[in-house]
Amino acid sequence: MINTLSLRVLLVDDDPDDRQLIRWALTSAIEPIVIEEMTTGQELIDWLTQRRKLLAEQLLADAILVTVILLDMHMPQLTGLETLQSLGDMSELPYMPVVMLTASMSDQLKHQAYQQGIHLYMIKPSGANGFYRVVEAIKLCYRDTLRQRERDKLANDFH
Repeated sequence: MINTLSLRVLLVDDDPDDRQLIRWALTSAIEPIVIEEMTTGQELIDWLTQRRKLLAEQLLADAILVTVILLDMHMPQLTGLETLQSLGDMSELPYMPVVMLTASMSDQLKHQAYQQGIHLYMIKPSGANGFYRVVEAIKLCYRDTLRQRERDKLANDFH
């Protein structure tokens, strides 16, 4: 288990079985954790749009909060890539890594996802135990984000 002051995962996947397995793996390995579940890219866009100002204020207040977006690539209405494109400029929320989950092994999709600024691209596991790889990815994003925030804070202290 890792100890976090606050970790929130925005879990965006249209498959209820995958969401259940991911939720189970995350809650088994990370405490405390808040998981917000969404079934479409549009739900994520709406969630972030409604909370953008609050999330930006939390960053300015130096609240220890890491939000990781776990985004399925293939969903109805908007794909994961289309969702990222629709989010547009997230520069006021620079500490929100995106982990893209997909069943596709397409190098082209992987390349496009990284061009959109994702943190990690992962092939969806086929069994329950494989979802612990997703947990490890979330932990990695959490640690990377905290380190980046600390580096940025130190750099800003010298200006």
